[in-house]
Amino acid sequence: MPDPAPRIRKQVYELTVQDFLDHAIWEFCSDEEGVEGQDEATVRPTIKTELTDELPGACVLAARVGFAEGSSGAGYLYNCEADDIGCVQPNLLVSASQVNFWLGWMRFIPNAAERVQLGYQKIGKTKDAVFPISFESTSKVKGRALRAVVPGFMARGLDGKILVVE
Repeated sequence: MPDPAPRIRKQVYELTVQDFLDHAIWEFCSDEEGVEGQDEATVRPTIKTELTDELPGACVLAARVGFAEGSSGAGYLYNCEADDIGCVQPNLLVSASQVNFWLGWMRFIPNAAERVQLGYQKIGKTKDAVFPISFESTSKVKGRALRAVVPGFMARGLDGKILVVE
């Protein structure tokens, strides 16, 4: 059955505010991984307005973002349980770029401090103006908005625990 959504394919890390205004939910093209020019980061818009039984992390959803100092912005979340920050991976959409607050495993990011500083530069705000930052999906997952509150740039330490990276 053909997908009635337009044939648009993008890398998830290239999505913009306009992309999420046009389509609030994007899904990974796991069924198209053999297509030339596409990989595990390729997404397409979906006509779905709510997620009911999708696998965790299979879609990204537009989100409203609230900064600690009271201003707001746009971003997105992966559809996962709100308490699994490594799966939710909140991203802020800024200008023609993105800021990901989940850095991954510390053992694989030797430049974590540089990534944090670059994040603040892209956002154009200080740590106290940004954090804690909140995300709320504009679409529902199993009947409710997906929410996440992020205390800072985060990573999983060598001991497996989640830590805030300064």
